[in-house]
Amino acid sequence: MARINTYALDSDITKSDIVLGSDGGQTTKNFQITEIGKAISKFNMAGLPQLGYFYQQDLTGGRKAGSITIVNGTTPMEFTSLTSIIVSKFNFGSSDTGQNLLLNMVGEEVTLASVDNPNNFGTYQLDSATVLDGDSNFYTLALFNTGGNGSIIKDQFYVLSSKKGDKSFVFTQTGPQTTWNITHNLGKKPSVTVVTDTDTVVIGDVQYVNDNQLTITLSSANSGKAYLN
Repeated sequence: MARINTYALDSDITKSDIVLGSDGGQTTKNFQITEIGKAISKFNMAGLPQLGYFYQQDLTGGRKAGSITIVNGTTPMEFTSLTSIIVSKFNFGSSDTGQNLLLNMVGEEVTLASVDNPNNFGTYQLDSATVLDGDSNFYTLALFNTGGNGSIIKDQFYVLSSKKGDKSFVFTQTGPQTTWNITHNLGKKPSVTVVTDTDTVVIGDVQYVNDNQLTITLSSANSGKAYLN
């Protein structure tokens, strides 16, 4: 076999192309570009604001991390028939929680699409996400279907993403205070603009308690609004 650096470069990459590499067991194998692309989606290796899951129908042994399950569900089930699903707070193949991103999607239009065939998908209004009774590693999502095509199939991989842009929050301080304590549940540390009741922008000291709470300290007592985005 010739040295790898002696082979010609391919400037016309297609989905059927194959690259040479090693798997996790250090065994040399061929990898198809199509499958590499699917792996990037499944494991969210591109760092996109989305969550990857596999549909687990057999609950023998319990729900698995990185899974979607359907209460009393059968397979295949049409996307347009889904009104509730149970999802892991962990992205598939990761020990990092996607909980904040998931909660940030509540109230938005979301898409659940197949990794293998993005033409199989459902669009929904995500009405709520509540911790599953007895297992805080999972959330029950209440869905209102707005469209879709095809069915969800067991052991296949799916991506949950939001169709809306970044969320914002407006806090109203009704009485004059020097300290405003704000719970916004945005799942991030947002920028903050404070506008008093006299429509004056004032500068305050912003302290982030965590990704869902912050405190604004003003030099004098004011009422008004804080715009978080």
